[in-house]
Amino acid sequence: MSKPIVAIIGRPNVGKSTLFNRMTGKRHAVIEDFPGITRDRLYGEARWEDRVFDVVDTGGFLHDPEEEFVKEVIKQILIAVDEAEIIIMMMDAESGVLPLDLELIDRLRKYGKRVLYGVNKIDGPKKEKALLVDFFSLGVDLFPFSALNGYGYEHLMETITRGMSEGEEEKREHPRIAIVGRPNVGKSTLVNSLLSKERMIVSSTPGTTRDAVDSVCSYYRKKYTIVDTAGIRRKGKMAKTVERYSFLRTIRNVENCDVALIVLDASEGIVELDQKIAGFVASAKKGAIIILNKWDLVTKDSATADDLKRIVYDRLWFMKHVPVLTISALSKKRSTKIFPLIDRVLEECEKRISTHELNLFLRNAVSAKEPPLYRRKKVKIYYISQVKTSPPGFIIFTNKKEGIKPQYIKYLEHRLRDRFVFEGAPVDFYIRQRKHK
Repeated sequence: MSKPIVAIIGRPNVGKSTLFNRMTGKRHAVIEDFPGITRDRLYGEARWEDRVFDVVDTGGFLHDPEEEFVKEVIKQILIAVDEAEIIIMMMDAESGVLPLDLELIDRLRKYGKRVLYGVNKIDGPKKEKALLVDFFSLGVDLFPFSALNGYGYEHLMETITRGMSEGEEEKREHPRIAIVGRPNVGKSTLVNSLLSKERMIVSSTPGTTRDAVDSVCSYYRKKYTIVDTAGIRRKGKMAKTVERYSFLRTIRNVENCDVALIVLDASEGIVELDQKIAGFVASAKKGAIIILNKWDLVTKDSATADDLKRIVYDRLWFMKHVPVLTISALSKKRSTKIFPLIDRVLEECEKRISTHELNLFLRNAVSAKEPPLYRRKKVKIYYISQVKTSPPGFIIFTNKKEGIKPQYIKYLEHRLRDRFVFEGAPVDFYIRQRKHK
């Protein structure tokens, strides 16, 4: 299910990132008091009552046709507008209407999208009366609010979600496989190897791929959609480049894939950024395979494949259920072994365990280790059942929901994987308290 998208746009320093943070409930974006400082995540999930949708925070709209970077920023803003169902066009009450606001409003009218014109930095009724007058000449419905203190925010969110679509169930002909990793680990070379043709631009310069590219390939008459994504860099390195806008598309492609291939450079070892990228795939709850590329550059006297896998699982301890494959994308050595692994992970993501088998497993797991006491009372677990697949999800009924701590859920996950494997597949647990009669 693809969620509705809301794009936040406007000139620099009108408070887009502050609104983004309030909507997503997280401090993703860095806030400072000078223009153009958006340098962290540009994409997040927002919830309002029973509605869930995606929010896009874009760079500040500027007008400088001679500046290449400005052209790229505008291009990426318009891509976000094109993808979004609803646009929040933000203006600054304190500075009033500026020529850039008028230019952006004029551009938006050509899209025929639903646009909410927000006037930020109004923190109460008195300021609303004093500062809103300048904006009436625009001839649009205005939404006065303060992204910082929340004045008018509830009305804005109610308006956003009113009439919002339910999202669309995407029809897929083939499984979507996203290839992710930091720059220059060989992602595009791997795609070329899988496709057996020079589909991607391959360069030793990091960051050659700036937008995700979809390609369909076949292996023994089975087809897969391969998505080569832009390399994810450290925040500081992305901040001053157009790559920060490509990061948005990389995130969406991971969110929208069936299996993510996490590509690592075997010759360099695992670095902190590799951990963060793997952590993002894990938090997105996607099937995963770890690809150790450039295996041909590793001195075999100093490290065997098993040694390297142990290092991988040590550094990526949260992905011990994910298969690891050593390859050389350049020489195509073992590249085709990826496809049977993808099929296996897809099967594991769709696996369903009977309620009877699950409750036998639960009985053994609880007998071996009971949940700790909660407020000096025994925590009982009555029942477990699988409620979904992709990823597999399990509901557990207990007498004390608060007594089932994350450490115990992690214990149950380890036992579940020992019994039923779920190789490469994430699993979810939902704890429910059984009501007393």
